[in-house]
This record gives sequence, C-alpha cells and structure tokens, in this order.
Amino acid sequence: MSRRALADAVGVTQRTVAYWESGQRKPEARQLHALMSFFKVDVHYLTNRPRGSATLRDLRREAGFSSADHAAQAVSGRKVMRGISFDSAKLLRLERGLPVRGTACSTPEHAGRLAKALALVYKLPEHVVVDAWRRTRPDEPAPVLPRPGPRTELSTHTETWNSLNDRQRIYLEACFLQDMEEQRAERERYAHTGQRRPAAEWRKMTLALYAPPEITGYSRLQERLRDRGVHDPGTGPSIAALNRRGLITVHHDTVTIPGAGLIKRTRVEMTKRGRAVARAGLGVSRSQSTPAPMMSVWLWRTLVRVAYASQDGGDYDLVGRARLHLTVKTGPGQEAPSRGYLEHRLPDGATWGRHAWYPSASGWRHIADYLSQYRELYPTVPTDGLEDLIPPQYRTPTVSGGS
Repeated sequence: MSRRALADAVGVTQRTVAYWESGQRKPEARQLHALMSFFKVDVHYLTNRPRGSATLRDLRREAGFSSADHAAQAVSGRKVMRGISFDSAKLLRLERGLPVRGTACSTPEHAGRLAKALALVYKLPEHVVVDAWRRTRPDEPAPVLPRPGPRTELSTHTETWNSLNDRQRIYLEACFLQDMEEQRAERERYAHTGQRRPAAEWRKMTLALYAPPEITGYSRLQERLRDRGVHDPGTGPSIAALNRRGLITVHHDTVTIPGAGLIKRTRVEMTKRGRAVARAGLGVSRSQSTPAPMMSVWLWRTLVRVAYASQDGGDYDLVGRARLHLTVKTGPGQEAPSRGYLEHRLPDGATWGRHAWYPSASGWRHIADYLSQYRELYPTVPTDGLEDLIPPQYRTPTVSGGS
C-alpha cells in the first residue's frame, strides 16, 4: 500500500509515515494503537519488544494513552481508587520507578488498589499489571490486589437452584459441566495457537441434532444427560423452563452433516446468571483459575523445576506449552502471552557453550513474592529449600519504598 493510504488509515500525514519508516520518529501511543488495529497485529510484532518484558509505561502506551493526564484521570475515576489521591505527576513518577508521595503507594494494599485500577483502565489482566509493576519498581514489595467482597447474591442463587425440580437441575448441571469443559478446551486451543475466538462463538454447545442417532451420534450434552438417566432428545420442557428463567439461552439453526444433509440443530448457551446458580447449587468455586497474580499449578511446577535446575547449570529439557506462557520471547508473529519468568542464556560466567533455561529477574521476584502462598495453594509441589536459592537482590523487601 502507499504511504498516503496508510496515513489516511491511521490519521497522520504522509511525512509522519516517512519519519516512522526512516526511524527518525516513533509513533505516539494513540498512533501505535491505530497501527496495531489497522494491521491486526500486536505491539510485539510492530516493535519487536520481547514478550514478558513490559513496564508500566509500556502498558500505558500500548493501551493508547499518549498523555499521562488522560490515563491518570481515568484511573482516578475508578471505584477501587476511592479515598486515594492520584494524578498525572504521580503516574509519571510511578512509571519511572521514583517515590510516589501520598497514599497511592504508601502500603502494598494501596498499591494493589492502584494496580487493579490500572488493569481496568488499560483493559488488561491484573497479573500483567502486577508483573510490569515489579519490573518497574523492583525494590518495593509486590502490590496486594484487593480481594473480592462477599457475594451478597449467593443466597439468591441458592434459592433459584432449590426452586428447580430434579430434572431441571440435571439439565442445568449438564450444561454447566459442558460449559466448563468447553472453556478448558478453548484455553488449550489458545495456548497452542495464540488466537482468541469470541466467547459467543465457542460457548454455544450443541444439544440436539434432528437426525437419526445412528447417523449423527449423540452430542456431548446428550451423553451427559444419558449418564444421568435422561434418554430423551434433550429439548423438552426442562430446557424450555431453564430458558424462560434466564439460566440458559437456546439457539436454533441448521448444519450440514455427511450422510444426513442439511438438518436442524439446537444449541444452548449458559448465561452468567445460569453459571452463578449452578455454582451455588453444586458448591463450585466461582473461578476455576488461581487468584491473580499467581499461576496455575502446572506453570508453578515448571518454574520451580527450572529454579532448582539453576544451581546445576540450568534446565535443558523445557518443552511444551509452558514455554509459551513463561519465557521471555523475541521475534514477531508469536501471539501467545508470556509472563517473562524464564530466560534462555549461557550459565553465569560462561562466554560460550550451550544455552539453558534459568529464572529471569521477574521469575525470581515472583518466587520470592509468593512462595509461602503457593505452598498453601499447591502443597503437592515440592519447594523445600527453594527460598535459599533466590538470589539476594531478588528477595522481597520487608518495607515499602512508596511513600
């Protein structure tokens, strides 16, 4: 495409595009955001900045805030910041790793509220902001994110569950369990491909195909229902009742099946209220993931393994999906997220030879910050003596350096 076409698309002049191409200037945050949207690529593709290395300033620019004033104003307006004074001067000092006066960073708890507000404004997961915070301000304790308050509507959800008859509960439980299975499958798919699909696409679950089962077989939902003794097609009054009560949404369409041609299909989708009612009735935790900014057990186990191996020359056998999520990566075109906790390098003091995996500075800080919490959360992961392996410069400070 021409410079004129690109300039018109992102709202700049042709001369500005020429400056970018020659390296004389860098795009401002809003322009960078426009380029990402226009080319449908992420910031790493455009800048070649290693994944897992973002600072707080990087996050602001990538969110499209050229001005610290606009970002600080948006942060101050968040409910979680009530009672905390914050402005652009404090945001800039925060991003530069300088002391921030006032209550914004006076305690890890206040810092956690600020980190949560930044995550809301930048539209990022909380752990991304906390990781960037620790890279930007490594000499302070990690922010302590606020815990969710008591869910006052839990009793209402339990009452709704109790008001269902036995057959309706079986249907809602089957839909809920299948919804969680679809969510896990989508996470696995994203880990392999780095491509996200809209939830409205993958949450629609096939319930019934209107063709002989010897041709189409049974859907996963029908199999779940059959395991519970329900052998009808699964589209009768129970599904209609759940739909009327706003616990599921029913979709009707057609699909082409080899050997059967174009046939009718019924799909169901759990609503937010439906998932909440099922959780309350089944006693399932609201979130199947670990609390931010901590990791799942398999990623924590990988980080621990590499930390232990670091005392014996590093880990040479790191394979699989953990590399997508944990390692500092460079190069365009890799869409998977990374927390930047592992790096591929030569052993300490070596100038040549085989590279191995070691915890990065961010990885050691994460271990130091959350080791005791991980021991409570995942007691089956051996961590004996792990605190002794943490280099002194990465150990968690005992006092805040924020006020």
